[in-house]
Amino acid sequence: MSAPPPRTSITDVEQPGLRFGSVAEEYERVRPTYPAALVDEACSRAGVRPDDTVVEIGCGTGKLTRALTERGVSVEAVEPDAELISLASRLVPEEAVRFHQARFEEVELPLGVFPAVFAATSFHWIDPSVGWRKVADLLVPGGVFALLSHVGGMRGELDDELLRVWREVSPASRKWKPVDDETLWNGAEERMGDISALWSWLTYHELAAPEAAQLFEDVQLCREPSDRAMSVQDYLARIRTTNNYLHLTDDEQARLAQDLTAVIEKHGGTYPASSFATLVTGRRAQSPA
Repeated sequence: MSAPPPRTSITDVEQPGLRFGSVAEEYERVRPTYPAALVDEACSRAGVRPDDTVVEIGCGTGKLTRALTERGVSVEAVEPDAELISLASRLVPEEAVRFHQARFEEVELPLGVFPAVFAATSFHWIDPSVGWRKVADLLVPGGVFALLSHVGGMRGELDDELLRVWREVSPASRKWKPVDDETLWNGAEERMGDISALWSWLTYHELAAPEAAQLFEDVQLCREPSDRAMSVQDYLARIRTTNNYLHLTDDEQARLAQDLTAVIEKHGGTYPASSFATLVTGRRAQSPA
Protein backbone atom coordinates (compact mmCIF):
# COMPACT_ATOMS: atom_id res chain seq x y z
CA MET A 1 0.00 0.00 0.00
CA SER A 2 1.50 3.34 -0.92
CA ALA A 3 0.09 6.12 1.23
CA PRO A 4 -3.69 6.17 1.29
CA PRO A 5 -5.03 9.59 2.14
CA PRO A 6 -7.24 10.06 5.17
CA ARG A 7 -10.88 10.88 4.85
CA THR A 8 -10.32 14.44 5.93
CA SER A 9 -11.58 17.92 5.28
CA ILE A 10 -9.43 20.50 3.49
CA THR A 11 -9.78 22.62 6.63
CA ASP A 12 -7.93 19.97 8.65
CA VAL A 13 -4.63 20.51 6.82
CA GLU A 14 -2.21 23.34 6.14
CA GLN A 15 -2.55 25.78 3.26
CA PRO A 16 -2.52 23.31 0.39
CA GLY A 17 -0.28 22.87 -2.59
CA LEU A 18 3.01 24.27 -1.29
CA ARG A 19 5.06 21.22 -0.27
CA PHE A 20 5.54 19.30 -3.49
CA GLY A 21 7.91 21.85 -5.00
CA SER A 22 10.60 20.64 -2.62
CA VAL A 23 10.51 17.24 -4.37
CA ALA A 24 9.53 18.41 -7.85
CA GLU A 25 12.16 16.45 -9.77
CA GLU A 26 11.41 13.23 -7.91
CA TYR A 27 7.68 13.83 -8.27
CA GLU A 28 8.08 14.04 -12.04
CA ARG A 29 10.26 10.94 -12.12
CA VAL A 30 8.24 8.54 -9.97
CA ARG A 31 4.60 9.59 -10.09
CA PRO A 32 2.48 7.70 -12.66
CA THR A 33 1.05 9.31 -15.77
CA TYR A 34 -2.54 8.93 -17.02
CA PRO A 35 -3.49 6.42 -19.71
CA ALA A 36 -4.03 7.85 -23.18
CA ALA A 37 -7.36 6.02 -23.38
CA LEU A 38 -8.72 7.93 -20.38
CA VAL A 39 -7.47 11.31 -21.63
CA ASP A 40 -9.03 10.58 -25.03
CA GLU A 41 -12.28 9.54 -23.36
CA ALA A 42 -12.43 12.74 -21.33
CA CYS A 43 -11.80 14.89 -24.40
CA SER A 44 -14.40 12.94 -26.37
CA ARG A 45 -17.07 13.36 -23.70
CA ALA A 46 -16.41 17.09 -23.61
CA GLY A 47 -16.20 17.44 -27.38
CA VAL A 48 -12.76 19.01 -27.00
CA ARG A 49 -11.10 19.65 -30.34
CA PRO A 50 -7.61 20.81 -31.35
CA ASP A 51 -7.21 24.54 -30.76
CA ASP A 52 -9.78 24.52 -27.94
CA THR A 53 -8.70 25.90 -24.57
CA VAL A 54 -9.35 24.05 -21.31
CA VAL A 55 -8.57 24.66 -17.64
CA GLU A 56 -6.38 22.38 -15.55
CA ILE A 57 -6.56 22.58 -11.76
CA GLY A 58 -3.26 21.82 -10.03
CA CYS A 59 -1.08 21.00 -13.01
CA GLY A 60 1.90 19.96 -10.85
CA THR A 61 4.85 19.02 -13.07
CA GLY A 62 2.59 18.87 -16.12
CA LYS A 63 1.90 15.16 -16.54
CA LEU A 64 -1.68 15.67 -17.73
CA THR A 65 -0.81 19.05 -19.24
CA ARG A 66 1.55 17.39 -21.70
CA ALA A 67 -1.07 14.83 -22.68
CA LEU A 68 -3.53 17.63 -23.45
CA THR A 69 -1.09 19.72 -25.46
CA GLU A 70 -0.11 16.63 -27.47
CA ARG A 71 -3.75 16.60 -28.62
CA GLY A 72 -3.50 20.18 -29.85
CA VAL A 73 -5.33 21.63 -26.85
CA SER A 74 -4.31 24.89 -25.15
CA VAL A 75 -4.32 24.88 -21.35
CA GLU A 76 -4.94 27.48 -18.67
CA ALA A 77 -2.90 25.72 -15.97
CA VAL A 78 -3.52 26.75 -12.36
CA GLU A 79 -0.85 25.78 -9.81
CA PRO A 80 0.06 27.49 -6.51
CA ASP A 81 3.61 26.09 -6.27
CA ALA A 82 6.24 28.13 -8.15
CA GLU A 83 8.77 25.29 -8.19
CA LEU A 84 6.30 22.91 -9.82
CA ILE A 85 5.45 25.55 -12.43
CA SER A 86 9.15 26.08 -13.10
CA LEU A 87 9.62 22.39 -13.86
CA ALA A 88 6.38 22.05 -15.82
CA SER A 89 7.23 25.07 -17.97
CA ARG A 90 10.39 23.30 -19.12
CA LEU A 91 8.48 20.17 -20.10
CA VAL A 92 5.46 21.51 -21.99
CA PRO A 93 5.26 23.66 -25.14
CA GLU A 94 5.37 27.28 -23.99
CA GLU A 95 2.94 28.48 -26.64
CA ALA A 96 0.29 25.94 -25.63
CA VAL A 97 0.09 26.64 -21.88
CA ARG A 98 -0.51 29.72 -19.78
CA PHE A 99 0.46 29.15 -16.16
CA HIS A 100 -1.34 30.88 -13.29
CA GLN A 101 0.54 30.75 -9.99
CA ALA A 102 -2.47 30.86 -7.71
CA ARG A 103 -4.89 28.77 -5.76
CA PHE A 104 -7.84 27.70 -7.88
CA GLU A 105 -10.25 29.29 -5.43
CA GLU A 106 -8.64 32.68 -6.08
CA VAL A 107 -7.58 32.64 -9.74
CA GLU A 108 -9.50 34.84 -12.16
CA LEU A 109 -10.52 33.18 -15.42
CA PRO A 110 -13.29 34.00 -17.91
CA LEU A 111 -16.61 32.44 -16.98
CA GLY A 112 -18.79 30.20 -19.10
CA VAL A 113 -16.35 29.74 -21.99
CA PHE A 114 -14.44 26.48 -21.46
CA PRO A 115 -15.58 23.12 -22.89
CA ALA A 116 -13.73 21.22 -20.17
CA VAL A 117 -12.03 21.61 -16.81
CA PHE A 118 -9.52 18.92 -15.77
CA ALA A 119 -8.16 17.97 -12.34
CA ALA A 120 -5.65 15.12 -12.11
CA THR A 121 -4.94 13.98 -8.54
CA SER A 122 -5.44 17.56 -7.37
CA PHE A 123 -9.05 18.36 -6.56
CA HIS A 124 -8.73 17.12 -2.97
CA TRP A 125 -6.70 20.29 -2.34
CA ILE A 126 -9.63 22.52 -3.31
CA ASP A 127 -12.15 23.82 -0.81
CA PRO A 128 -15.33 21.96 -1.85
CA SER A 129 -17.53 24.83 -0.72
CA VAL A 130 -15.93 26.86 -3.54
CA GLY A 131 -14.53 24.36 -6.03
CA TRP A 132 -17.58 22.61 -7.48
CA ARG A 133 -19.45 25.87 -8.09
CA LYS A 134 -16.39 27.59 -9.58
CA VAL A 135 -15.79 24.71 -12.01
CA ALA A 136 -19.42 24.86 -13.14
CA ASP A 137 -19.15 28.63 -13.60
CA LEU A 138 -16.11 28.25 -15.87
CA LEU A 139 -17.77 25.69 -18.14
CA VAL A 140 -20.05 26.32 -21.06
CA PRO A 141 -23.51 24.75 -20.54
CA GLY A 142 -22.98 21.07 -21.19
CA GLY A 143 -19.23 21.38 -20.62
CA VAL A 144 -17.46 18.58 -18.80
CA PHE A 145 -15.53 18.39 -15.56
CA ALA A 146 -12.98 15.55 -15.84
CA LEU A 147 -11.39 14.19 -12.68
CA LEU A 148 -8.53 11.69 -12.89
CA SER A 149 -6.53 9.83 -10.28
CA HIS A 150 -5.02 6.46 -9.42
CA VAL A 151 -7.16 4.68 -6.85
CA GLY A 152 -7.49 1.25 -5.36
CA GLY A 153 -8.39 -0.74 -2.29
CA MET A 154 -6.65 -2.89 0.29
CA ARG A 155 -5.39 -6.25 -0.96
CA GLY A 156 -4.47 -8.69 1.75
CA GLU A 157 -1.91 -9.14 4.48
CA LEU A 158 0.88 -7.03 2.95
CA ASP A 159 -1.33 -3.95 2.72
CA ASP A 160 -2.61 -4.56 6.26
CA GLU A 161 0.95 -4.62 7.61
CA LEU A 162 1.98 -1.50 5.68
CA LEU A 163 -1.04 0.32 7.08
CA ARG A 164 -0.02 -0.77 10.57
CA VAL A 165 3.44 0.77 10.05
CA TRP A 166 1.92 4.08 8.93
CA ARG A 167 -0.36 4.18 11.96
CA GLU A 168 2.55 3.52 14.32
CA VAL A 169 4.63 6.35 12.86
CA SER A 170 2.09 8.97 11.76
CA PRO A 171 -0.74 10.02 14.09
CA ALA A 172 -2.63 11.47 11.10
CA SER A 173 -2.79 8.04 9.47
CA ARG A 174 -4.97 6.72 12.28
CA LYS A 175 -7.88 8.49 10.57
CA TRP A 176 -7.44 6.44 7.39
CA LYS A 177 -10.27 4.08 6.59
CA PRO A 178 -9.23 2.19 3.46
CA VAL A 179 -11.51 -0.50 2.05
CA ASP A 180 -11.02 -3.50 -0.22
CA ASP A 181 -11.51 -3.25 -3.99
CA GLU A 182 -14.95 -4.84 -4.00
CA THR A 183 -16.24 -2.42 -1.38
CA LEU A 184 -14.60 0.51 -3.16
CA TRP A 185 -16.28 -0.11 -6.53
CA ASN A 186 -19.63 -1.14 -5.06
CA GLY A 187 -19.62 2.11 -3.11
CA ALA A 188 -18.80 4.02 -6.27
CA GLU A 189 -21.82 2.58 -8.05
CA GLU A 190 -24.04 3.69 -5.18
CA ARG A 191 -22.82 7.28 -5.52
CA MET A 192 -23.05 7.81 -9.28
CA GLY A 193 -25.85 10.37 -8.90
CA ASP A 194 -23.61 12.88 -7.13
CA ILE A 195 -20.16 13.63 -8.58
CA SER A 196 -18.89 15.11 -5.32
CA ALA A 197 -19.95 12.12 -3.23
CA LEU A 198 -18.45 9.78 -5.82
CA TRP A 199 -15.10 11.56 -5.94
CA SER A 200 -14.98 11.81 -2.15
CA TRP A 201 -15.50 8.07 -1.87
CA LEU A 202 -12.89 7.13 -4.47
CA THR A 203 -10.16 9.43 -3.17
CA TYR A 204 -10.77 9.07 0.58
CA HIS A 205 -11.36 12.78 1.14
CA GLU A 206 -14.38 14.72 2.31
CA LEU A 207 -15.16 16.72 -0.83
CA ALA A 208 -18.93 16.44 -1.00
CA ALA A 209 -20.97 19.60 -1.49
CA PRO A 210 -24.79 19.69 -1.42
CA GLU A 211 -25.03 21.69 -4.64
CA ALA A 212 -22.77 19.47 -6.74
CA ALA A 213 -25.51 17.01 -7.67
CA GLN A 214 -27.50 19.89 -9.19
CA LEU A 215 -24.47 21.49 -10.87
CA PHE A 216 -23.34 18.33 -12.70
CA GLU A 217 -25.35 15.64 -14.45
CA ASP A 218 -24.56 12.64 -16.66
CA VAL A 219 -21.89 11.43 -14.24
CA GLN A 220 -19.78 8.63 -15.73
CA LEU A 221 -16.87 6.55 -14.50
CA CYS A 222 -14.30 4.44 -16.30
CA ARG A 223 -11.04 2.86 -15.18
CA GLU A 224 -7.93 1.17 -16.48
CA PRO A 225 -6.14 -1.43 -14.30
CA SER A 226 -2.48 -0.84 -13.53
CA ASP A 227 -0.27 -3.61 -12.16
CA ARG A 228 3.43 -3.25 -11.47
CA ALA A 229 5.89 -5.04 -9.20
CA MET A 230 7.87 -2.31 -7.43
CA SER A 231 11.24 -2.75 -5.78
CA VAL A 232 11.64 -1.44 -2.26
CA GLN A 233 13.65 1.46 -3.66
CA ASP A 234 10.94 2.39 -6.18
CA TYR A 235 8.22 2.02 -3.58
CA LEU A 236 10.01 4.32 -1.12
CA ALA A 237 10.82 6.83 -3.87
CA ARG A 238 7.11 7.21 -4.58
CA ILE A 239 6.27 7.42 -0.87
CA ARG A 240 8.77 10.28 -0.50
CA THR A 241 6.72 12.41 -2.91
CA THR A 242 3.48 12.10 -0.95
CA ASN A 243 1.97 14.75 1.26
CA ASN A 244 1.64 12.28 4.13
CA TYR A 245 5.38 11.58 4.10
CA LEU A 246 6.40 15.23 3.67
CA HIS A 247 4.52 16.17 6.84
CA LEU A 248 6.66 13.84 8.98
CA THR A 249 9.77 14.87 10.89
CA ASP A 250 13.17 13.62 9.70
CA ASP A 251 13.19 10.98 12.44
CA GLU A 252 9.68 9.85 11.56
CA GLN A 253 10.58 9.64 7.88
CA ALA A 254 13.61 7.49 8.66
CA ARG A 255 11.61 5.17 10.90
CA LEU A 256 8.82 4.89 8.35
CA ALA A 257 11.25 3.96 5.55
CA GLN A 258 12.96 1.38 7.75
CA ASP A 259 9.73 -0.27 8.88
CA LEU A 260 8.08 -0.25 5.43
CA THR A 261 11.24 -1.84 4.00
CA ALA A 262 11.14 -4.57 6.63
CA VAL A 263 7.52 -5.42 5.79
CA ILE A 264 8.11 -5.59 2.04
CA GLU A 265 11.26 -7.67 2.44
CA LYS A 266 9.35 -10.04 4.70
CA HIS A 267 6.87 -10.54 1.83
CA GLY A 268 9.45 -11.26 -0.85
CA GLY A 269 11.15 -7.94 -1.50
CA THR A 270 8.74 -6.39 -4.00
CA TYR A 271 5.46 -4.55 -3.72
CA PRO A 272 2.69 -5.54 -6.18
CA ALA A 273 1.39 -2.05 -6.94
CA SER A 274 -2.10 -2.71 -8.19
CA SER A 275 -4.47 0.19 -8.71
CA PHE A 276 -6.83 1.69 -11.26
CA ALA A 277 -6.29 4.83 -13.29
CA THR A 278 -9.76 6.29 -12.91
CA LEU A 279 -11.73 8.93 -14.80
CA VAL A 280 -14.91 10.49 -13.48
CA THR A 281 -16.76 13.04 -15.61
CA GLY A 282 -19.77 15.20 -14.96
CA ARG A 283 -21.54 17.48 -17.41
CA ARG A 284 -22.50 20.97 -16.33
CA ALA A 285 -26.25 21.12 -16.08
CA GLN A 286 -27.91 23.34 -18.69
CA SER A 287 -29.50 25.37 -15.91
CA PRO A 288 -27.41 24.67 -12.80
CA ALA A 289 -28.97 25.40 -9.43
